[in-house]
Amino acid sequence: MDYLTQFFSKEHLSNVGKTLWKWWVASFAIIVVAYLITYLVDPDVKKTMNGIRNALSGTGGKESYWEGTFTIFKNNWGVCLQVLILSFIPIPFLYTYSLILTNALIGVVVYLSQKAGLGLIHTILAGLLPHAVLEISTFILAIYYGRKINKIIIGKITNKLRSKNKDVPQLWKQVKETLIIFVCVITPAIFLAAFIEGYLSRFLLNY
Repeated sequence: MDYLTQFFSKEHLSNVGKTLWKWWVASFAIIVVAYLITYLVDPDVKKTMNGIRNALSGTGGKESYWEGTFTIFKNNWGVCLQVLILSFIPIPFLYTYSLILTNALIGVVVYLSQKAGLGLIHTILAGLLPHAVLEISTFILAIYYGRKINKIIIGKITNKLRSKNKDVPQLWKQVKETLIIFVCVITPAIFLAAFIEGYLSRFLLNY
């Protein structure tokens, strides 16, 4: 519980807020670039979008909505887990791969949806904003903790190459803290984002 108390402390939330702000700016830039590249390529997406609509329509009942929510939760939970797993590889920023790819796909999907006639504003307000803000913020939170693990591992490796070692936090303590936050904060947030996407966003998009 000490880790949770520390997580919700004013100083720690301020640090998390700074990370969120930086990565949200980067995320927006990636989304715009991906949108513009897709616009320049101008792919033929009519058949693809029809296939996506048919696949998402399901039975139209509550069961299909719940199944969609669970699938979204499972996929996004896996993304956050992937971020933490990649953070153990001593390569800076490799763990950000999942977020970068997700943002690029958002830019592509926004363009494809617009070209399919859904409307840019409607797609963003109804299809993205209700869940994407929480979803991407949770990915960024996973990156925040992944960066801590990655820095410790790289610090331990570089210490072996130095004549005088620098102080490096204990890895197991950081892993323990990260796992607690992953279970108690990241997982519930991912489920809430999946619930919003699986129910509210689908309702607003009428499928």
